[in-house]
Amino acid sequence: MTWLLIILVLVVAFGPVLWLVPSKRDKRLSALRSRARSEGLIVEMRRIPKPDPAPEDRVSAGGKVREPVMECASYGLPLARGLKYLPGWRLIRKAPEQGPDPFPDWQYDQRPKGDGRVYLDQVLAEAGKLLQALPDDVAALELGGRMVLAYWLEKPGSTEASVPDLAAAMRLFADSLNRLDRQIEEERSNDDS
Repeated sequence: MTWLLIILVLVVAFGPVLWLVPSKRDKRLSALRSRARSEGLIVEMRRIPKPDPAPEDRVSAGGKVREPVMECASYGLPLARGLKYLPGWRLIRKAPEQGPDPFPDWQYDQRPKGDGRVYLDQVLAEAGKLLQALPDDVAALELGGRMVLAYWLEKPGSTEASVPDLAAAMRLFADSLNRLDRQIEEERSNDDS
């Protein structure tokens, strides 16, 4: 009986300590995010609209309206300079509802706004190259005035080795956007003079 009591005391004493040991999943995510930071990316947890939500994601059993969102890690690359003339937008990976808009399997969540829409074709040509380089479990891509964001689900198949490729593709996209924005600025300043 005393042995049983000793074992019970040890389990009660050391049980919570074992909960603090990171799981394999936690270690993998930590390695992914650490590698991303070493590549110059900013990693934050964010929520985006869930593509193709189920009815129970939209309304609870009690009739309460829900906002169907999913949480994922955003891997952000700050732009060398803020974009003055190019529009911001967000694409979400999902099956096309009425044809590709603007790419097969990618739909606008936030459509481009403002005067910069006249340059959208040039931006989307560059975005197409980035979309092909993204890991399969990237759920969304966003272009803001100061940052390019890839919303990554970090599923079990995602490895630390894919982070440098993601960072390199995002850098190429950001550089092309900065060049295009500078070119537009030069054209506009030449038109004004």
